[in-house]
Amino acid sequence: MAKLSQRLWKIPGQRAKRKAWGFTVQVDGKQKRIYKAEWTRDDAQTALAALLLQVEQLPKTRSTLTLTDAGERYLAAKTRKRSLAEDRRILEHLKSAFGANMPLVDITAARISEYKARRLAAASVRRKDANGNGTPLSAASINRPLAVLRHLLRLAHEEWELLPAVPKIKLEKEPQGRVRWLTADEEGRLIEACAKSQNRALAAIVAVALETGLRRGELLGLTWDRVDLSRGVIRLEVTKSGRRREVPMRQVVYNVLASLPGPREGRVWPAGDFRTAFENALTEAKLDDFHFHDCRHHFASWFMMRGGSLLALKEILGHAALAMTMRYAHLAPEHLRSEVIKTERPAQTSDVSTQDSAQQVDQLVGVSRKVSEVLVVTGAGGGS
Repeated sequence: MAKLSQRLWKIPGQRAKRKAWGFTVQVDGKQKRIYKAEWTRDDAQTALAALLLQVEQLPKTRSTLTLTDAGERYLAAKTRKRSLAEDRRILEHLKSAFGANMPLVDITAARISEYKARRLAAASVRRKDANGNGTPLSAASINRPLAVLRHLLRLAHEEWELLPAVPKIKLEKEPQGRVRWLTADEEGRLIEACAKSQNRALAAIVAVALETGLRRGELLGLTWDRVDLSRGVIRLEVTKSGRRREVPMRQVVYNVLASLPGPREGRVWPAGDFRTAFENALTEAKLDDFHFHDCRHHFASWFMMRGGSLLALKEILGHAALAMTMRYAHLAPEHLRSEVIKTERPAQTSDVSTQDSAQQVDQLVGVSRKVSEVLVVTGAGGGS
């Protein structure tokens, strides 16, 4: 970016201020400032135009950075990212799709569009329909590689300065995430089934998950130094959003954690995979379409149905934005109901005569008919 300006500075021992016109400009990633006392504004503008013309006439070097090299540089810059292993897998997929030795500058919007079209036409090898055929890839499956590619290209343009521009990448619209919670009977059956499991920690883990809304990684990675029984809170340092937060304990959570045997050092839960034990408990409890992450949905759903606030839920769940918490808004018992009550027609008093009531009904019917006629004429009376 180039900018004309006038510099003023005071000459030592004199009252007068010296003036100089000049410009500031970026050349090859470096900032240049050129000011001369004899220049007028027109002189500075002419000099700037000449410099920019000279820069434009210089031969442009074409970057030879390949997708493989760019991927390694991307991973090196993201060593602290929690989903690094998933990004590595996605980069391998992208190298297979575009070519490992494909120069980054040749990954154009047209090539990306062709790749996306192939993905939209492809079928999943994991999900099968009733006939055993692969189902179309979900919007999320298509978007995740595109999001990583877009991030990589932006780094190459904005930070590495190896791309002249970032190709436009349009993501697929993803449906709103599922919300699954348990009824009181289902919750009781699940806890009872977990208590019968050979995995002795399963019942306690599931109970805490249902009553805190902690993510799987947050719960299983919990250490005793983050459990503050005196204050009744769980302190989380490493979270998905990268921000610390405290989750207050309900009495059930306090009782479960306080009853665990010592010594209270290191991890709260024993190491090991409890996935099989949890799936067996679901079968025993006769619960369908329920996953461990749904324990988080269960907590959030009942939090709202029992009158909790969205802002409080956002802080407890550790969402980065309120929009993520809004998926539970419709479960609040007073959601929209209070707004509808505000517009309720005033209740009629008992001393209103039958004739007056009949006239009011006729008036309301007349208004309703007029509204219907307007909707029909304007074409606004289509489906709801």
